[in-house]
Amino acid sequence: MFSKYFRFLKGDKREPKEGQGDTRASDSASLNDAVPVVDYVPEDEASAEKIIDTQQDVPGEAVTSVLRIETDGKRTTIAELRQKFFGRQPILDRSQQLVGYELLLRNPAAYTARKLDDGLQRMYDEMLLGGLLSLDMDRLLGDKTVFVSVSAATLYSPLLDRLPKTGVVLALRVTPDDAEQQFTQLKDLAVAGYRLALDDFAYSRELEPLLRLAKYVRIDVSGYDALELGEKLFPILERAQVEAVAKNVDTEEVFDACRHLSFHYFQGYYFAKQQPGKPPRIDSDRERVIELLNLVMNNAEISALEEVFKRDASLSYRLLRYINSPGCGLLQKLRSIAHALVVLGHDRLYRWLTLLLFSSGKLDIRSQSLLKNALVRARLVEILGRKKLPPGANEGLFIAGIFSLLDVLLNVPMEQAVARLSLPDPILQALVTREGPYAPFLELAVACEEGDDVGIESRAALCGLSAEEVNLAHVQAMIWAEEVDK
Repeated sequence: MFSKYFRFLKGDKREPKEGQGDTRASDSASLNDAVPVVDYVPEDEASAEKIIDTQQDVPGEAVTSVLRIETDGKRTTIAELRQKFFGRQPILDRSQQLVGYELLLRNPAAYTARKLDDGLQRMYDEMLLGGLLSLDMDRLLGDKTVFVSVSAATLYSPLLDRLPKTGVVLALRVTPDDAEQQFTQLKDLAVAGYRLALDDFAYSRELEPLLRLAKYVRIDVSGYDALELGEKLFPILERAQVEAVAKNVDTEEVFDACRHLSFHYFQGYYFAKQQPGKPPRIDSDRERVIELLNLVMNNAEISALEEVFKRDASLSYRLLRYINSPGCGLLQKLRSIAHALVVLGHDRLYRWLTLLLFSSGKLDIRSQSLLKNALVRARLVEILGRKKLPPGANEGLFIAGIFSLLDVLLNVPMEQAVARLSLPDPILQALVTREGPYAPFLELAVACEEGDDVGIESRAALCGLSAEEVNLAHVQAMIWAEEVDK
């Protein structure tokens, strides 16, 4: 992973000292290389020109629930409907390894309306599918599984045929009233090679044939106690060989309860929160990395850095293994710590140490999942802010993003976590008080994770960013983190 990180990030992520110019090299993962998220154009020109006409009231075709768009008697094109914020929710397995995501479009009205009309629901689904088709799905997926929620109204959409069948799971709700028709639809998809998930599933005899077609069952665990969840889950697992996904797992207690109930996967950001009942995770290995980070931040001499490395054989080994990895592109292997430090330089060494802070100490898969989330967040903060802040004022964006999960990593309050680090004021302000030039971009990145639809819109407006710009940055950050972690 570190060799990939070396290749992707070549710029200075520390604040420049007074009087220094901007010496950052160009970033090889430039926005110019990105694939737009929301500019997919359907092949069917007629569908591309569809409109919602709110000036006419046609009997029998009244809109009873709508997407959150401005109408005011005006026609709204599908292109305008696409300006929704793209979101992700991580999915972890029982060992707490990150195995996939659900990808969705943020649409507050979809959560508040009791039921969207079939036409609007299909339009909403096709916005999501169109956005996914505009991505480089192979790069985005890597070895991960992506869940995509669709409605029954979308099951025969031609856009589904263009989705990759490997790595993508179609998730939808089924009801006893439409069981026979839905069975035919799902059987056709299963025969075509799609993997299926049944959402918010409750067992009934009428739905058992559909259950046997599914690979996954997802249950929203919010609002249920362990006994109620067991009553929902056990009849399903007794009758079909499906894997159960717990949705909306937002606390450690909920995760523990769901794991004991034999759920296979857990969807939510519980792993990116502190664990109040457990001790801090600040051991001697992380203390050594923090010492080095402070030395590098203060531009310490190579000899001083070398002395710290020499006191730790494991740290020296990891540095030499990293610098000699194929991703660094050296023609000859280095055997000297001092030579490795000279080749890396202070800036690259600092970025490597930030990653090492997450992977030092007692290795566990949960910390690796936290690192992946921190990488996505840090990259997203950097992309969002680097063109909005003046040159020289945007150098700390990445560090602010990755250290924003330092309190979770060390399991201590943020003030205590950053007290050990010599960080510039703009980064400290963003981390501790959510103030300063980096704070709006960090808060926007966090809102994208937490599903805070109103917060995403307000913070994007504050940052002067459109939905398309935020979506583009979000997907680029996910792709970058996936490739770094290979």
